Amino acid sequence: MIRGLYTATSGMLCETLRQDMIANNLANVDTPGFKKMVSIFKELPTMNVKKVNDGRQYPPRPNELYPTVGKLGTGVILDESYTDFSAGRFENTGNDLDCALQDPKAFFMVQTPHGVRYTRNGVFNLNKEGYLTNMNGDFVLAEAEPAENENPVLVNDKGKPSFNFSRIQVAQGEKLEIDAEGRVLVDGVPRFRILKGMATDQKALRKEGSTLYNAAYGDIRRAPGEVKQGYVEKPNFTVVEEMVKMIEVSRAYEANSKVVQAQDSVLDKAINTVGRSK
Repeated sequence: MIRGLYTATSGMLCETLRQDMIANNLANVDTPGFKKMVSIFKELPTMNVKKVNDGRQYPPRPNELYPTVGKLGTGVILDESYTDFSAGRFENTGNDLDCALQDPKAFFMVQTPHGVRYTRNGVFNLNKEGYLTNMNGDFVLAEAEPAENENPVLVNDKGKPSFNFSRIQVAQGEKLEIDAEGRVLVDGVPRFRILKGMATDQKALRKEGSTLYNAAYGDIRRAPGEVKQGYVEKPNFTVVEEMVKMIEVSRAYEANSKVVQAQDSVLDKAINTVGRSK
C-alpha cells in the first residue's frame, strides 16, 4: 500500500514538470523563432511480487518458498527534456528588415554582452547608431562582402571565432536591403553577408531565455539555405495541440491524485480498523 503511494506520487510529480514545459510553450506562442520544449519520461524498474512463506502451506513447496505471483510498477521519472528544432511556418510581416532562415538547422549569429549566441528570431531593426540589431539590442553579426575568409568553421569547439566578425552599420539616409543569399545591400551595393551558423550536434545547443542558444560543445559551421526577407518564423507548435496536452496532463494528475486518496483510505482502515488491538 505504501509502495502504491510512491508510485502514484511519482506520476503526479512528472505531470507537474510536463505542465510547466507546456505552460512555457504557450507563453511564447507569439515569440518569433521560438522552439518548443519536449519532455521524455521513463518507467522505473518493475519489481516482482512474491508470496511469503508459501512453502509452509499444503502441499509444501520447499524449493519455492517465495513464488512470483506478478509484477508491480514503481512509477515514472523524467528521463530528459530537449528542444524540438523542427521548422515553424513563415509569416509575412511587411517589414523589410525581418528575416527567416529556410534551412531548419541554420541560426543567425548575434553579439550579446555574454558573447556570441545563436537564434532563429529574425525580427531586426536599426538602432539610433545605425547598427542592425534584434529586439534585445544584440548586434547581428556578418562578414565583409565579398567574403575574405571561406573557412567552413565559424566558431571552433572552444568557442573561439575563426575570424573577426563584423557588425552591420549604415549611415543615416542609406537604404538597407537583404537578399536571398543573406547579402546586405547598402544603397544597392553589397557590403556585408549575414552569418548563418549550424551546430555539428544540435544537442549541444543550450537555450538561454526564449530564443537565444549557446553551444556547449562542438563546432559551429557555415549553414546553407536562403534568407527570406520580410518574413519571420513562427513557433513550431499550435495553441490547440498544446492545450490538448494541457488537458491530458490535468486528467493524468487528477487520476494519480485519486489513487493517492484511495491508498490513504486503505491505509487508514488497515491501521485503525483491521490492526486495532482489543
